[in-house]
Amino acid sequence: MKFTDHIKSLLGEFFSPVMLVVKIICIIIIAIIVVKIGSYLIKKLFQKQKSLKYRIDTRKIDTLSTLLVSIFRYTVYIIVGITILADVGIVNTGSMLAAAGIGGIVIGFGSQNLIKDIVSGFFIVLENQYVVGDLITIENMSGTVEEMELRVTKLRNFNGDLHIIPNGEIKKITNHCRGNKAVIVDIPVAYSADVNKAFETACKVCTRVSKDHEGFLEPPKVLGVTELGKENMTLRIIARTNPNEQWEAEREIRKLIKDEFDKQGLSLGNKDKLIR
Repeated sequence: MKFTDHIKSLLGEFFSPVMLVVKIICIIIIAIIVVKIGSYLIKKLFQKQKSLKYRIDTRKIDTLSTLLVSIFRYTVYIIVGITILADVGIVNTGSMLAAAGIGGIVIGFGSQNLIKDIVSGFFIVLENQYVVGDLITIENMSGTVEEMELRVTKLRNFNGDLHIIPNGEIKKITNHCRGNKAVIVDIPVAYSADVNKAFETACKVCTRVSKDHEGFLEPPKVLGVTELGKENMTLRIIARTNPNEQWEAEREIRKLIKDEFDKQGLSLGNKDKLIR
């Protein structure tokens, strides 16, 4: 007696349902393996692209990688779902695909929001609104784009929280990584201090920080006294850097200003304006 016949004799009338469950479990396991292997190969292919001499921007590569992995995963899920439904006997695969196609199946399941998220995701990519690694603000949520999938965008904020936002709900985006960034440092100088000496000291700091920091597109320079307040005057330093490098530059300028002013015996005014 064959092994299958032996199992059939043991299970009796439960043989067919049990075998159906086993088949469904096998399909799911195979789908998981296919998704894992496919995702790995896609990521490996894009990682290899980074090492080529003529390559596109690294952040765009990461964006396309996560997006393609997402498309591949959803494709496998849809095929598996249709296959399982057909095996259970809920739907007839051939007639359903002929009548409406895969898009009709998804809408038939009441997933209009899914379609909206997917379409919005494609437009975000096509219009190059943002890519993985960009610092953006969506509504009142700010952070770095960690992943961009077919349906959602994953945004990691400065506290480490992960915002998962459906692409269809994204209405307004502020991208902080497009174009050069302004560096503005206001130095509160007490009225009792020598303004000419303060100006010279600030210029010395600008020269020093421009040599130590490579991210400047326009070297720092002292703009001059921009405000005469009740408690102090304000001396302003301006510069321009690459995106995401402006904060480090501002911190370094403030630190050096404090050190140099202390060495020169110059009094700062309201220090809350200097240390932010």
